[in-house]
Amino acid sequence: MACAFLENETNVSIPLTFDWLTLAWLKLRLGLWWKSRRGLRLRVPPRRLAFALLLGVVAGCVPVTRFEETQSAAQVEMAGRHRAERQVTQLQAENEQLRGSMQRQDATLDERGDALAQAELDKTNQGKERADAEGMVEQLRGELARVGGHLQAYHADKQQLEATLAAEAARGRALSRLSRDVALSLAEPLATGEYTLDSESQHVVLRVPREKLLAEDGAVKPEADALLKAVARLLTLHPESKLRLEDAAAPADAIATSRLVAALGERAVASDRFEPLAVADAAAPAAADKAPAAEVIFGFSVP
Repeated sequence: MACAFLENETNVSIPLTFDWLTLAWLKLRLGLWWKSRRGLRLRVPPRRLAFALLLGVVAGCVPVTRFEETQSAAQVEMAGRHRAERQVTQLQAENEQLRGSMQRQDATLDERGDALAQAELDKTNQGKERADAEGMVEQLRGELARVGGHLQAYHADKQQLEATLAAEAARGRALSRLSRDVALSLAEPLATGEYTLDSESQHVVLRVPREKLLAEDGAVKPEADALLKAVARLLTLHPESKLRLEDAAAPADAIATSRLVAALGERAVASDRFEPLAVADAAAPAAADKAPAAEVIFGFSVP
């Protein structure tokens, strides 16, 4: 159904459109017509009815410009609605992405927090272990210092002992050579038992009967010349040795021994080759039942 509308001297055919007023009017008229058809007293003249129908039809016709504007507005609104729906969908997708990203970031932050807490715990444990290690190191240093002091003292004692042992070994060898030479120089009287050769601490002791060397008045007998020459020769052969003279019959009397020292001095024995004369201990009680032996002691020693 279409209607013709004159605008700008142009005939335009447009589709018939109805608004809500037209529909309401048609509904009222149809209702009245229906009632009249059912025998009601209400009667409408035909002309008036045709005029009303024509008025409704004319009222339902709209200009082309308004129709196009309405259609364009509807299309624009529909396109805007589609764009809005697409934007809403896009925003929802972006929201979901952002929510997932935030969840991942929260998980990452939680992991980093746990790692940081573990690192702090490890740092604390490492600090305690370091403090314990430093204490142990200080303790070990003290122990090492103490052990080092002991080792140093032990080393010094060892060196001193080695030096003492070396000196004792050298002294033992010197005493052995000295004892050998004394035995060779006085082989005959030693072999017959006239003289006695003993070994004491740091000394080679030659014991000679007193009457073989000294007279009754303490003078040196001429027969002692051979022994004195042998003693002088032994001191010359062993320049590091020294001689100790002692009269066993009279230890407190230095006269006899001084005469023997003088006799040896005449045979080129220097005074520094003699040890100090022995002095008897007056506090030591003499044995009442044993008389002192009448002999002269020649004690050879090495430093």
